[in-house]
Amino acid sequence: MRYFSLLFLLAALLYGCNGGDNGSKSQVDYHRTDSILKNMRSVDTLRMFVNTFHASHDDCGEVIAMRELGKRLREESKFSEAIEIHKNGLKLAESIKDTNNIIHILNQLGTSYRRIGIMDEAASYHYKALSYSDIYGNPDDKKTIKNRVTSLNGIGNAMKVMGNDVAADSIFRQALEGERKLDSKLGMAINYANLGTLFERKKQFDSAMVYYGKSMRLNSEAKSKLGISLCHTHFGQVYEKRQMIDSAIVQYNLAYDVIKGDRDLWHILASTLALARAYTIKGSMDKAWELLCDAEKTAQEINSIRHLAQVSKLKYQWFEKKGDNAHALEYYIRNRKYEDSLNNEENNSRIQNLRVDYERQSKQYEINILENELTRQKLEHTRILIAATFVAIVLLVIWIITLMRGRRQLKKANDEIAEAYNETKKALEVKTAFMKSMKHEIRTPLNGIMGFSQLLSSMYANDEQARQMTDVIDKQSMLLAKIIDDILEIADADTMKPHIEQCSIDEMVEAAVATTRQVANADVSFEYKPCSKGITLSTDSHILQKILVKVLDNAAKFTPQGSITILTRNLDNAFGIVVEDTGPGIPADKAETVFDQFTKLNEFSQGTGMGLTLCRTIIQKLNGRIYVDTSYSGGCRMVIEIPQ
Repeated sequence: MRYFSLLFLLAALLYGCNGGDNGSKSQVDYHRTDSILKNMRSVDTLRMFVNTFHASHDDCGEVIAMRELGKRLREESKFSEAIEIHKNGLKLAESIKDTNNIIHILNQLGTSYRRIGIMDEAASYHYKALSYSDIYGNPDDKKTIKNRVTSLNGIGNAMKVMGNDVAADSIFRQALEGERKLDSKLGMAINYANLGTLFERKKQFDSAMVYYGKSMRLNSEAKSKLGISLCHTHFGQVYEKRQMIDSAIVQYNLAYDVIKGDRDLWHILASTLALARAYTIKGSMDKAWELLCDAEKTAQEINSIRHLAQVSKLKYQWFEKKGDNAHALEYYIRNRKYEDSLNNEENNSRIQNLRVDYERQSKQYEINILENELTRQKLEHTRILIAATFVAIVLLVIWIITLMRGRRQLKKANDEIAEAYNETKKALEVKTAFMKSMKHEIRTPLNGIMGFSQLLSSMYANDEQARQMTDVIDKQSMLLAKIIDDILEIADADTMKPHIEQCSIDEMVEAAVATTRQVANADVSFEYKPCSKGITLSTDSHILQKILVKVLDNAAKFTPQGSITILTRNLDNAFGIVVEDTGPGIPADKAETVFDQFTKLNEFSQGTGMGLTLCRTIIQKLNGRIYVDTSYSGGCRMVIEIPQ
């Protein structure tokens, strides 16, 4: 029945590989063959498929079968045969340009060379696989990512064995990141374990245990017996180095029990020798001897000189601990012979035999890559040159058109600016001339009215009724003059230029108070409270006094009785003049609007509502500011600040 099933499967594979299209293989057929052969565990069955595909000239099927056959042979520790099969498979894969299997087989070769301790060859094959992935793979494709992380993992292990821990750490972390993208639990577990060994070598045992723990959790989720066994071995090594031998033995036993009975004799030897070493250290000599004999038998079975060297070293230590110096010396000498034989074999016979095939294949491989790369670069350079030329021409045309249009627009804009400037200049000249004329023309008749009013007042000094009428004329004339002055000053503010000089604050305040007393009610008292006497300030005294007079005049207007207080303050980078009155004050929501043009809080009060507007306009000429202090509740507090 078993052979009937095998024949049926073989027929199905051959039909899928060659049937109906003269030997060409569709993607569906390829994946079907790959999936079936990947799950085959029997070396003999895989050999049969290699021969059958070869006889039917199905190169694609033969490559897949050789790839899996070499992998199974390596798992059974038949490294020389595995390398030979993989090299033949690589040659065939290159001839049919099967990139995916080329990368797979290169990584398999690298792994086999690592198992026999030839690290330079191992790293070389893994680097070639990585190069193939980078050149021919899609960086976003899962298959390419998997090929890259497999190559990186192999390179990292080679670096670790050769003692380059810094490079190994960087490479393992790149591989770990790739496995995360693939969400591969087994792949992440392998790299966590590799990183843990680097921490263990640096004697950072706590960090090593953390990484081994992560690896164990992921291996358990992936149900990997080998991964779980290796994690137990790693735990045991840490305990052994911490001289916790009993805990180490527990972990080594768990590792041995998990993998015991598996066909992967290479990894079984690792747990067997670790357990034997721990029993020897503890003094359980009989258990250690039994394990050492089993390990020696297994090492002879797979012809692993490296493991035989380890066995002889442990037996030497075993006899030395028993006090049997004769046998200890015998195994010490045997260990040295194995080590010498191992070195000689690795450095001479094996390297020479394997390197011959490698050089022949790698030269062809490098030539193919160079030819492909050269062709690709020529095509790419041609495309780039054509595209760059086209883009340059388009950009040049756009630049010329833009330059011409820009010049026209710039000329038009310059003409418009020049015209606007001339018109503005003329308007300012007209405005200035008008203001000067109006100031003179309006003030002349007004002065005449005020003069004759005073003359009438003196002529009819004894006539009460006439005196009252002339007083009204005087007051209204003065009010009209003030309104005219405000309007003209607002209009003239734009052309005002401050004249900076040293001025006495005390004299300025006294002069302003004297001017304001003339219009204030008799019931209003004035008080001056300077922060210190004799202060001088570099500013325009004319502008500052005009502002102070208008602020005091405004305070007097709204303070029928009470007091007006002038204070000075030294502020940070400024000098402050504060005017406080006991009038009704200014509501907080009106504290800014009072500085707007023609704004009056009391519509029935005299004035144009331009006084405070003028104050804010001209104080900006001094880089100062004026504002209402809304925190003051005893009336109104107006603050003038001038930079020092």
